[in-house]
Amino acid sequence: MSKEVFQLVGEMDREDLQTQLALQCAPLLMGIKMSNLLIVPNRNVLDVYELFKDTCISVEMIYMSEQKTMFLLYRREELDIYLESATTKEVMELFGYRGMTPVEIRRELIHRYEKYAEGNGMFPHEMGVLLGYPTEDVLGFIENQGKNYLYAGYWKVYGNLMETKALFEEYNKAKEHVITMVSQGIEIRRILK
Repeated sequence: MSKEVFQLVGEMDREDLQTQLALQCAPLLMGIKMSNLLIVPNRNVLDVYELFKDTCISVEMIYMSEQKTMFLLYRREELDIYLESATTKEVMELFGYRGMTPVEIRRELIHRYEKYAEGNGMFPHEMGVLLGYPTEDVLGFIENQGKNYLYAGYWKVYGNLMETKALFEEYNKAKEHVITMVSQGIEIRRILK
């Protein structure tokens, strides 16, 4: 992050939903990522649904704890096409998602994450697939138990280092761009248009 943008972030209200979206979801908002997680205080739950109502972004609550709520924000058509591709289906079958539609996959992921969050299950690493992480990185993370990675950025990288670093740079540029716009008072709904 450039010095100027870092300074902007320091001046922004970190509790504000627009700021949190700029910090957590800029690549999705700019259309270069198909899905993203958003974690907000529970007081912002209804605001999240309202903000993305009638937009190109779909919202599904993954989990609500006593203080925070985790959402999956995604571009439905793009994510559905990705989940229905032969390569992705093959990987998702390794996680037990055999013959499921994209809607069923999302529901099962939410169920598995709830079990994990409540201490009754393993972390669903397949979440990385739904977030668009390269499958070799998701599988590499599991095989290496989070160690022996080539690089750590938006996720831990186990293959295609140069390509992934370039993608991370795109994500960083998107984040700087969205932070700059939000700091100038441009609302998220306008950024989406």
